[in-house]
Amino acid sequence: MEAKKLTKPLGRPRKFDKEIALEKAMQVFRRKGYEATSITDITKELGINRPSVYSAFGNKEELFAKALVKYIEGPIAYLNEALSEKTSREVVRKMLMQSVDLLTSLDSTKGCLVIQSSVSSELEAVGIQQKIVESLNQHEEDLKERFKLAIKEGDLPETCNAGLLAKYVTTVHKGLSIQAANGANRETLYGVVEIVIEGWPGR
Repeated sequence: MEAKKLTKPLGRPRKFDKEIALEKAMQVFRRKGYEATSITDITKELGINRPSVYSAFGNKEELFAKALVKYIEGPIAYLNEALSEKTSREVVRKMLMQSVDLLTSLDSTKGCLVIQSSVSSELEAVGIQQKIVESLNQHEEDLKERFKLAIKEGDLPETCNAGLLAKYVTTVHKGLSIQAANGANRETLYGVVEIVIEGWPGR
């Protein structure tokens, strides 16, 4: 009788959900920022060892890049969604109010993960920072086009400069992130947004 050949499994199956693990890693980066986050921080949060982290996600830079995509497609997806609002005022209100909600959703945070990462020297060194800046610039360009449409539709005065308005809104948006990172609470930041909305150009 021919003996049956025993086949060994190719490798141990992962004992964790990769998407849940990536979500947890993203939250660690949000709380601590990229530069202050270590692989040890990640392994403690995920409850897995270093080899498992490297096998699933690569090194710290690769893990961050994946977490950043998840952040853009999830928590800050409202930035693109806001562009579909009926008026420019509603676009700005949704964008800034939801930013405040996100920025103040954690007990402690370094602000918006994208904005804070756009000034990281470590991320610049590994080539990720420039991609972040390009993404922010593209969002500003999208706002500019949305405001051009608002001018054409009569929602904004013809005298408005769509480019400067977009720069103004993105500057406020970035400022909210810095203020949140410095400890400003939700009520205070809501107040800042209301000032922007009250002063928004009308018909």
